[in-house]
Amino acid sequence: MASIGARPKKDGTTAYQVKWRQDGEWQSEKFGDSDRAKQFKNLVEAHGGQWPHGWVRGEGFVEEEAIPGDVAFEVWAARYIDHLTGIDERTREDYHRDLRIHLPLLRHTDPTGREHPATIGNLAQDDIADRVRAEEKGEPDPAKLDAWLRRPADPKKGGPGGAFYLGPRRRSGPGV
Repeated sequence: MASIGARPKKDGTTAYQVKWRQDGEWQSEKFGDSDRAKQFKNLVEAHGGQWPHGWVRGEGFVEEEAIPGDVAFEVWAARYIDHLTGIDERTREDYHRDLRIHLPLLRHTDPTGREHPATIGNLAQDDIADRVRAEEKGEPDPAKLDAWLRRPADPKKGGPGGAFYLGPRRRSGPGV
């Protein structure tokens, strides 16, 4: 539960500090007026005593700067698949299927902990590692015990259930 404290300043004005405990540590944010402090307190409480998603301490909600010419990673990957040469159309369809299944889950996490859609300009090695760990862990179904929305994958397995399994390989070409 968050609380608001009024703090008199030397210039005679009042600053309002929202305080709460998060993961055993005191957290706080200062505001110049009580209305904004109350709004922020409500946001903290609505997020279960956590910093609101997308909030940057001392700055508020900040939108990430756009990188000129940046493209969503999913769009870039689809274009890459479309421009591959020397593959069968069935293989191309398989690649697009894998793209639809796996890449929408890929997200970029910035240094403040905010998540953004993955783009060519912001995707980092840590983002890939986070996604692979999530694949390994799986996603349990909250509505049903012993059921999965996404089954855990074993990155050491090369077959079905493996994190990097792309389906059975199909042979194609003359004489097959």
